[in-house]
Amino acid sequence: MDKNRVEISLGGCTYTIAGEKTEDKIKEIAKYVDDELKRVSHQLNSNINYRVAVLSSINITEKLMENGELNLVLQDEKSQLESDVKHYIDLWEESKRQIAELKDALNAANELREQEKSKHIDIERKCSDFENAYFDLQMENVRLKNEIENLKRFEH
Repeated sequence: MDKNRVEISLGGCTYTIAGEKTEDKIKEIAKYVDDELKRVSHQLNSNINYRVAVLSSINITEKLMENGELNLVLQDEKSQLESDVKHYIDLWEESKRQIAELKDALNAANELREQEKSKHIDIERKCSDFENAYFDLQMENVRLKNEIENLKRFEH
């Protein structure tokens, strides 16, 4: 990447900075440093000098380190969240698998129930046929008994 050369002002002095960042980003960084120099200078009631520059660099470094620590915490949280997401995706996939198995089991149970229902209907039909045949046999038995009785009466 080409290096951008940008003129900036820090503490009233002009510097030419070369960097890979965009011109706007370099100016933003320089403004931050210049604002920090002015803030420390104002707090010390002093012109911008070596002491102000050192204190400003310490302040900026402190903020940088705090942000680095925060970044580590956020990376840990991100890793934990990614782990949680993976865990819940695994649970979701396991649930989908179990649901599919339960649907298959339900379909098999429904098919078996339909087969049993069909068998039950066949058995009821056979029972009805047996009852009708039994009734017919009883009627035939009564008829035959009557016929025997009639024959006995004619014989005597």
